[in-house]
Amino acid sequence: MKKILTLHLFILTVCVLSSCSHAEKTQHIEVFVTETSEQNAEGFSETTGYKKVNSITNIEESTNDIKTDIKAVEDYYDTERNYIRTEIIHSNYNKSYNTKAEDGDDLKKVIHKPSTILIPDKNIEHFKLDDMTKEEKEKVKEHVLNLMDMVEN
Repeated sequence: MKKILTLHLFILTVCVLSSCSHAEKTQHIEVFVTETSEQNAEGFSETTGYKKVNSITNIEESTNDIKTDIKAVEDYYDTERNYIRTEIIHSNYNKSYNTKAEDGDDLKKVIHKPSTILIPDKNIEHFKLDDMTKEEKEKVKEHVLNLMDMVEN
């Protein structure tokens, strides 16, 4: 009986240790502008304006699962560059490679005050702030995280 118990304990230990794999963590801090579009009556995509975005994307991936966490501030404008609204978004998603189970959550708060930073008001078509300095990344990160309080409370 003791040998069977020891064997079960060994198997359980191996299973637990094999499920504890190293996770690769990545963080992207981005500042960019992209067009917004909607499908028109004919079924074609039509540009409706653009949005300015400050975002933090965290990805944690192991051999067993992937977890993503996105925090973003998006200022929406029409095609005439008139401000419409700001969306503060917190989205997370988890997927198990073993069980194929998926879950996620999206929180959003709409405010009416432009809230993105480091994006000019002129000549913004396809703007993307590449090669951000460490200071710029920290500034964007702090700014986005401060606005998340509005969504999560």
